[in-house]
Amino acid sequence: MSRYLYSIIRCLPDPQTGEFVNVGVIAGDPVTGDWAVRRLSNIERIRRFAPQPVLEVSERFMARVTGEIADARAAVEADRGEPLGEAWLDRLCRDHRNTVQLSAPAPVIARRAEEALAMIFDSMMIDPALPLRQQSISRIRAVQDLKDAYNRAEIPGSLLKPKCRIYIGDRLNSLIDIAVANGSAIQLTQAWSFQISSIDDLSTRVKAWGYAIERLRRGDEARLIDAQDSVSEVASDVDLQIVVVPPETAQQEFAYAEAEQVFIGLDAAVHTLDDVDAVPARAAALLAAK
Repeated sequence: MSRYLYSIIRCLPDPQTGEFVNVGVIAGDPVTGDWAVRRLSNIERIRRFAPQPVLEVSERFMARVTGEIADARAAVEADRGEPLGEAWLDRLCRDHRNTVQLSAPAPVIARRAEEALAMIFDSMMIDPALPLRQQSISRIRAVQDLKDAYNRAEIPGSLLKPKCRIYIGDRLNSLIDIAVANGSAIQLTQAWSFQISSIDDLSTRVKAWGYAIERLRRGDEARLIDAQDSVSEVASDVDLQIVVVPPETAQQEFAYAEAEQVFIGLDAAVHTLDDVDAVPARAAALLAAK
């Protein structure tokens, strides 16, 4: 369970009167970037309060926010950006004071953004009950679950190196989501989610990452540099763990089948989130044996 933030989206036909109708909710985890938007399904009730032009303003706002969430998620998945944080929601609240307004951000404890939305709708919104939608799980969410697993296993924080970069030979380098290291690397762990729409880009990134790690396995000299610029040596036989979010569609399954061949060739142990605790358990065993 994580701390999520939410804001209720309000539509004001006449901002001067202050009368409003709730039209939707934004909820998300500012750490992982797991955000989602949900609008009221009972549009007829809203139409009795707000004319069509006003409703269109709120619809455009929710469409734009949904697009921002999707763009940010794609950038994070491709390691080209940071998750949308609390400042993003604060800015939305601050910048919208007219026909569309947002309530002040408030916390809620949930496992996923869709679950947080369901909780808010159940307690604060007048809307027909809707089934909880199954939301795709992002790589960033998988990395957060992995960090939680390391914490549960009580792996010393001084040994955990998130968002490292491994340099192999003179030209190759690649991201490592979490490493266990202290001068020498004990374990390298990478997360991949196959529940994304840009599956072709994911396949390319997996293969590029795999090529770099293959050079490590072949004996090319390698070093790991963490966020504090500390350097650790990396042996060719370093323990390699991979956490995957399995595919849901046929296209995603094809990409995952290709990735599996890469993982097998790297002698990596592959886990789903259901057995993510096996990763830090392996790290603990390696540390105990040293």
